[in-house]
Amino acid sequence: MAAVGAFALSAAAFAPAVLAADPHQHGHGAAPMKLQLDHGKKWRTDEALRRGMSSIRETVHGAPAPLHKGTAKPEAYAELGNRVEADVGRIVKECKLPPEADAQLHIVVAELIAGADAMKSAKDGKAGRAGLVKVDGALKSYATYFDHPGWK
Repeated sequence: MAAVGAFALSAAAFAPAVLAADPHQHGHGAAPMKLQLDHGKKWRTDEALRRGMSSIRETVHGAPAPLHKGTAKPEAYAELGNRVEADVGRIVKECKLPPEADAQLHIVVAELIAGADAMKSAKDGKAGRAGLVKVDGALKSYATYFDHPGWK
């Protein structure tokens, strides 16, 4: 990566493998610290982003009840975290948004990565569930700020 946005540098601590594989260049400065709409409208999305976010939503919302209750074993959370991280990697690699929308997406991606990492490193159900809740929060933010037709 010849040019890396400030987000990628800070998020590299969360998921070096995902971000190191990011071949697309980010022609923007530091990512905004707070999600915001595009002049009152949701940000446009592309097919790669919609496909990846739908997969994450299905993975999280379709997870067995013990994961949502915080009673699953750490290995189950780690598996779920790995699945989320793989989807995020595909989004980062394939998604092509305009710079302003991309900068906003990076905020959501950072939350997804933080949640996935929390699940992968969880020592118990409580910690694993906290990571799952973080990923779910990122999905809710995505739904609020990004135009994804058919999002449930």
